[in-house]
Amino acid sequence: MQEDPSSVFNQPEFKASLAKYEQMMQDGIRVYFEAEELTLIAEYYASIGDPTSSEEAIDYALSIHPENLDVQIFKCHSLFSRKKIQEAQQLLYSLPDQNDYEVKLLYIELALIQNDTGKAKRLFEQCYEDYPHIETSLDIAQLYMDYQMKSEAYPWLLKAYKEDPENPETIELMASFQYASENFDEAVKLFNRILDEFPYNVDAWLNLARCHIRMNQIEQAFEALDFALAIDDTNLIAWELKAHCYLEQGETEEAFKCFDYIESHTKDKGYIWNVLMYVHFDLGNFEQVLEYSKKLLEQYPMPENEFDWAEICYRRALACIYLNLTDECAKAIIMGLAFNNHDYRLYLVKGELHLMYEEMEKARKNFKYAMQFSPTPKEALVGIAYAFFRTSYFDKALETYQELEQDYPAEAPFFYYFIAFCHFRLNQQEKMFKYLVRGAVYMPELLTNNKKEFPTGEDEAFFKLAFEIIRQIQQGKLDPSPYLDENK
Repeated sequence: MQEDPSSVFNQPEFKASLAKYEQMMQDGIRVYFEAEELTLIAEYYASIGDPTSSEEAIDYALSIHPENLDVQIFKCHSLFSRKKIQEAQQLLYSLPDQNDYEVKLLYIELALIQNDTGKAKRLFEQCYEDYPHIETSLDIAQLYMDYQMKSEAYPWLLKAYKEDPENPETIELMASFQYASENFDEAVKLFNRILDEFPYNVDAWLNLARCHIRMNQIEQAFEALDFALAIDDTNLIAWELKAHCYLEQGETEEAFKCFDYIESHTKDKGYIWNVLMYVHFDLGNFEQVLEYSKKLLEQYPMPENEFDWAEICYRRALACIYLNLTDECAKAIIMGLAFNNHDYRLYLVKGELHLMYEEMEKARKNFKYAMQFSPTPKEALVGIAYAFFRTSYFDKALETYQELEQDYPAEAPFFYYFIAFCHFRLNQQEKMFKYLVRGAVYMPELLTNNKKEFPTGEDEAFFKLAFEIIRQIQQGKLDPSPYLDENK
């Protein structure tokens, strides 16, 4: 198992090597480095979320030290992580020392990638027989965890933990296991144990921040991130986590300062553009969604085709719907279906686009495709209901919401205010009142959260009545029980 290099990254020797390497890249002049120096530089870039620079460093190492086993092993790991399995396999088979411990681990990782868990298990057990050490147990646990096989990882991790409960690597991996298992309180305790002993471990600070974010303890997350940035103020992962913390607090201006820093400092522009597209979409900044989706699509094909291009087209098409850019929407749908003609969401948007043109039969045809390709009927039905709702086909929207209410009663409260609004627009006052009461009882917060999703802002009478019902129920002036009987 590789030791945590965070302390190494803060050593003057490493910082000097990194500065020398970056100056070389800037000047475009080849400079000699030891293989270990370049491998560590590649590992540093990977640790801060810059895979492009990591790949450049290890490729440069290979150009100088083509026979170095450690460099070749790192390259193989890099190819695995980028899903270049065939190229990694060829390199693995050609490695000069097939009996090397790290090479054996690569063969196990290949078995995991190929979903041959039986072979992986046999190789793990043989590996431990050959190297019966705590480090081997930790390597086995780490590989299982890397491939989301927590139940297989735990016995090996527990074995290492019982053998040496004070081992820092064991504690850190156990903390990661608890985090992956959503036992955040326990993970926090373990990461703090690491930091008590190694206060300059940036990865531990970042993982501690992640725990606090998942526990919605944003102030504690900020504190952990400030420590991480005090150690390394160029760490892009820390800047990204800090941006998301600001978004949680509604401080979008501060969040985008963080994103701007990342965009100006990373070589992996595609990654941050993709993040920004999602963030702007969630915030309803649809012009910016078009800006970043355009930047991404102009880069196609990126190395390794690392993005879900149909997803990008879907987000772009939906942004066009919100902005009433129907021609651009149609282009995005065509492009998206060229990437993946089974993406049900693209058929939903295409159906909604036909509704905007009052082409009901074409819309229904696309909704039928959405139902066919959707992972579950519910996912498609929700999208269909919302497409009808947003285009003011309130009778059709109501039919679909009622189908959802009948087939998925546990999730019906999510639709009550939409159903109420449909009845409001159809001038069905009594039925509207019933669903306003149900919404007020089961999910009153959705009225505020979803207000921007309603097709017009001119129906203030509806919202005024809805908020008044919430107030009267909360003050005990309105008994909701007569409206909660499903048979009425």
